[in-house]
Amino acid sequence: MLKLAEGEVERVQGPIVTQAALEGDAAALECFASVGEWAGMGLADLAAILDPECFVIGGGVSDAGRILLDPVRASYARHVSGRPHRRLAQVRLAELGGEAGIVGAGDLARH
Repeated sequence: MLKLAEGEVERVQGPIVTQAALEGDAAALECFASVGEWAGMGLADLAAILDPECFVIGGGVSDAGRILLDPVRASYARHVSGRPHRRLAQVRLAELGGEAGIVGAGDLARH
């Protein structure tokens, strides 16, 4: 990650961590494993309250694709209450990825 940030720790932000993970950097992959664990736990809590059919993850973090999605799904499945009687909600990435927020804001402003 530091190499991608040209040796400046302050420049290590989301996009650099994502790029490093996509290139196989072990520390960056561990970051996504940790984020995925916590996100999956949060989705499990939301599922207990809302019982949704699907969760959609968008924004810049979704640019990581399966590097994020796989640990989120695994953590969600481990932590959701009521298994095996509760059907697991789908966990998907927003089709617009990192652009989802800006497209949504533009659509909202249009109306």
